[in-house]
Amino acid sequence: MADAKAVYRAHPTREEIDDVLAQRLGSAVGTLNEDGTVHMAHVIFLYADGCLYLETSSTTRKARNAAARPTASMLVQGTAATGRHLMVAAEGAARVLTGEDAVAINHRLRAKYLKPEALDAINRAWDRLDDVAIEITPTRWRSWTGGLLHEETQRELDMPYDDAWLAD
Repeated sequence: MADAKAVYRAHPTREEIDDVLAQRLGSAVGTLNEDGTVHMAHVIFLYADGCLYLETSSTTRKARNAAARPTASMLVQGTAATGRHLMVAAEGAARVLTGEDAVAINHRLRAKYLKPEALDAINRAWDRLDDVAIEITPTRWRSWTGGLLHEETQRELDMPYDDAWLAD
């Protein structure tokens, strides 16, 4: 029987974190508003060469915030190949990429999520709208695994854990 301290201080391995960041998941990105509050947005992302990337338009609040106050946080929740529920958060320096750098990252990011046969058409449509990319260079990682919580809960359930949740 696990205690709360053990459950809430359980951390995944670097391999498990990398597995989550490679998945096609949505994530939440936070940037700083002028008044110090946090602007949150749901985005798709690419993790490459130690940085997180998201695409957007230069007209969005997240792009304007990242340009004015170059810091951002991103939260990704997924399930590692091990079946353990994981949360990965990164905090770091934000940089707005423009021009060919943005186009190249945005195309790589879209290729992670879109079917190859749709990619060219979507690139043509989205390139006109999403003209920048935001690069987050993590200076701090936080991660948590729900593995121990899942195991503890499963001992009490008479059904599989995933079946206990309401589905839409």
